[in-house]
Amino acid sequence: MDSHKTNSPSLWKKIVGKLGLSVPVVLMMAKGAIAPTIGIAIYQNPKVAEHFSTIGYLIPIMSVLTVPIMPRARYLQNLLVTSVLVCIAAAISLLAMWASVRLRADTTHKTKPNGNGPVPGAKVSRYNPAASINMAFWLFAVVWLINTFRAFRPQYFLPSIVFSIFINVTATYGTQFATMKSAESLVERLLQTFFSGFGISAAVSLLILPFTSRTLISMVIHGEIQTFKAVLQAHGQYMVSLPGRNWYGSQSSSNDTNIHTNNKSDPLTRLTPWPEADALKGAITSLTELQMKAQAELRYAKREVAWGKLSPKDFSAIVKLLKNIVHPVMGMDSLTQVTDRIERSGGWGSVRAANLSGHHTEDQLKALEEKEKEQWQWIFELLQFRVQKLKDAMLEGLQHFLYTLEFEKRPKSTAKADIEASGSNSTASSPGEKGFASRLEIMISEYMSQREGPLKEWCTSKGMDPSSHGRDVKPPEYPLHERHQSQLYLILDLEYSYLMVAKAILDLVKFSDSKVTDGTMSKKRFVYPGRKQLWKWLKDIFAREDSNLDYQAYSKRSGTVIVYLNDALQVEKDAEHLPPVTAYEKVTDKIRLLPRFFGSSESAFGLRVAMGTMAIAIACYFRNSQEFFIEQRLIWGSIMVAISMTQTAGSGIYGQFVRFAGTAIAMVVSYIVWYIVDEHTAGVIVFLGIAIFLYHWTLIKNPEDPVVPMIGMVTVILIVGYELQVLQIGIPLSVSNGQVFHPLYELAPYRLAAVAGGVAVACFFTYFPSVVTARTQLRRDLGSSIYILGNYYSAVHQTIELRIRDAEGDVRIKTNPVRALAKARNRLFIKELILLQGMKQHTEFTQWEPTFGGKFPSKTYDRLRYHTKNIMHFITMISYVTESFSDINLEAGSEASSTSWLKDFKELVASMQLSSQNVTTLLSIISGAIAGEKPLPPYLKAPDLVHLTTLLKKMNGDILSVRHVCEPGYAAFAVMQVATTMLWDDLEGLLQETKKLVGEVAFVGMDDLDMNGEQMSAGVKLD
Repeated sequence: MDSHKTNSPSLWKKIVGKLGLSVPVVLMMAKGAIAPTIGIAIYQNPKVAEHFSTIGYLIPIMSVLTVPIMPRARYLQNLLVTSVLVCIAAAISLLAMWASVRLRADTTHKTKPNGNGPVPGAKVSRYNPAASINMAFWLFAVVWLINTFRAFRPQYFLPSIVFSIFINVTATYGTQFATMKSAESLVERLLQTFFSGFGISAAVSLLILPFTSRTLISMVIHGEIQTFKAVLQAHGQYMVSLPGRNWYGSQSSSNDTNIHTNNKSDPLTRLTPWPEADALKGAITSLTELQMKAQAELRYAKREVAWGKLSPKDFSAIVKLLKNIVHPVMGMDSLTQVTDRIERSGGWGSVRAANLSGHHTEDQLKALEEKEKEQWQWIFELLQFRVQKLKDAMLEGLQHFLYTLEFEKRPKSTAKADIEASGSNSTASSPGEKGFASRLEIMISEYMSQREGPLKEWCTSKGMDPSSHGRDVKPPEYPLHERHQSQLYLILDLEYSYLMVAKAILDLVKFSDSKVTDGTMSKKRFVYPGRKQLWKWLKDIFAREDSNLDYQAYSKRSGTVIVYLNDALQVEKDAEHLPPVTAYEKVTDKIRLLPRFFGSSESAFGLRVAMGTMAIAIACYFRNSQEFFIEQRLIWGSIMVAISMTQTAGSGIYGQFVRFAGTAIAMVVSYIVWYIVDEHTAGVIVFLGIAIFLYHWTLIKNPEDPVVPMIGMVTVILIVGYELQVLQIGIPLSVSNGQVFHPLYELAPYRLAAVAGGVAVACFFTYFPSVVTARTQLRRDLGSSIYILGNYYSAVHQTIELRIRDAEGDVRIKTNPVRALAKARNRLFIKELILLQGMKQHTEFTQWEPTFGGKFPSKTYDRLRYHTKNIMHFITMISYVTESFSDINLEAGSEASSTSWLKDFKELVASMQLSSQNVTTLLSIISGAIAGEKPLPPYLKAPDLVHLTTLLKKMNGDILSVRHVCEPGYAAFAVMQVATTMLWDDLEGLLQETKKLVGEVAFVGMDDLDMNGEQMSAGVKLD
């Protein structure tokens, strides 16, 4: 009992584990708090306070908005864009205020300043309507443009906020300046304030606990390797659970048949719990997320200058090798889907030949199936034993990679033992040793050699081996042959996926050894990007990121993002214009870009934001309300409108709610920071730093949704920083900018009220004058996703044809068709993944939208997303399997039997061209129907399932003999059979769910007579 208490973790350790706190996380939290704390502290210097006057609190705010805890490459790009936008904002502000000064001079004789302004040297004058109207116009136009830019480039949400703050400040005070000297003083001090914050942020980012993109991707790679280990461990438990599943179901009960029919209609449900499969799926999901994160971060790591061992090309190779492991790992989960579908259809008992009952009695069937169950469990137990031995070697291979490339330090005891054991047999090599790759190769060879005997014995026991029968004699259990063949394919599919994972890990091990052999890991060196990388970086700074896997990460901070299909469309024609031919047509064709830009959804969004901003800011441009607007800081409300509106209602309402909630929390935090130390400056600065330190925990743990911590930090700094500013420069100077002084207990509620007003206005203009809901965007993205699937399937099939004909050629040549198809497949695959992420986000945002009228068919959309994801998965599996054809050719060697089998196998795949056309056509039709909200054409059916077995029998009746079960291509054939069957099943499900969603056209003359013989009008037939 006492020992149990001793070993149990303490309460502190439980809290630390629950919060996910570690030394690196705490250090990053501290780093994030340093920059704004410095910005607040330096203002306590009298000279600094005198120079920045009433806008000094903007320094720490700017240091927060540039996010110094970002990896270095991302930070520098973000800082560069922010600096450029601030300079543009300064130039636009000067132009707008110059126009206001000129208008004031032309419309009044009293241009002499009569009061102090927001900064020294910026004198203000009385109200002038012409100047106010001019600044109102400029504010409206610039807010429209910057938010249109934000919609086009959502990755620059934070730089757009900084731009909006600058413009709102100058547009507010620019109405009061009578001379350009005053206007220039304001812009100059604002630039100094903003760039002082940028400078502090840059110094902290680059000098204090520097965090590079190379460090981040190394952490991601290490995490991915650990997740691979977790997947293998979960797969071990999964293998143990397989024999215990209800593979055979129940028999011949009408009630059971009805239950199975009902459950089959909902592919998202499982008949019986399966925790082992859920654990495996969860581990694989985590693995794919890490792989996507690694690929997204890779482009930044390749652009960095660093002192290290691995080059950018090395990181690219590592990420590619890890991707090669992920593909077969995803295939390991395919058996779960197959099992679920078999159980929903009634188990193996439902897979029977039509003439079964006529040749066997019920007792004979039961005896056969009891024997079959025993054999089914026996083969799984043998497979489990062999898999366990190979799993241990694979886990060591992953550890070898970590040790060799120094992603993880080797234990000293192990390293010492390795040195002492050097020169020993390679089979005794441990992770990190030179001969470990040979050991892993031997384990893989043993795994392959041990599979032949059990497989052939199992096939013989099923009566699948014709060698024991005459040529014209059928096996005694032939009526169950179809079931046995399916079972064989599942076993081979499971073996193949596991074997491919092992071979991919072997490639990773060999790569890590090569880096030791060529001297890469011997010493550190100066690593820098080449000219090609720098040029790509410059081009990509202002490019769309909807081809990058982290594109959807911006959806929660800046609202719904849009994925464009321009580079996925093979042919883009204009139904109203022929291609321009003459010089006049080519020149005037460019003019059409203007209405296209102004009519775009991004421009419409920018217009709505500008209208919402002006709904509050308009008070600044009337004589009777201008003074009140400045005194009571209503500028906070107009800024909140500009930064809280998004393109869809769901994401907009979500963002507006969290901004209000974040401000309310920050108000309470401000009270604590200010009053807990009885308003003493030193104590306030310390507790302000602690508050920002704690806010960074949320920012680090959930970087995709930074709204709450960012709005909280900015609000606390705004409120507390202003009060510290008043203590330093005094109330008289603080109110010289026209703003009334409020003590903190009044200022915090004022801030909350301003934010509430801004959020309310933003919410109104989210729905007025028009609204785009997350539900609408979900439907559009679903249509785009299915369209890309058709394109992706076509590209995969064309690639397979080239591989079948051995026409791949040299892929290093840029004009090589296989290389071009590989780029196209990769681009389409990434866009498909991004769209799937986006649809998941849209589904979450739909919960924030109010429903008017009937309910949203969320279940139907969930099933459509499920089928879409599965189709992509199985297409990818087919593509991956065919990549091994070249390896199969090498393994087959010059044996006549193997060469003949491979020849027939390739002829089989080449004969599937017609089915490929049908699949692509079906996906295109479904895509257009969903995206355009149009009913499907009548009599549309999914393509007939192409049974590879039937095609092979027509070509060569002996090719399916189990004598070929250990041929190099037989397992690949089994995987393609399983993937093809599952693919067609999901196509059928996709079509049926689409009919439920959009309906089916019913023309007059088709189903236009009811039961009484009366004619019905043409319309849409809904399922």
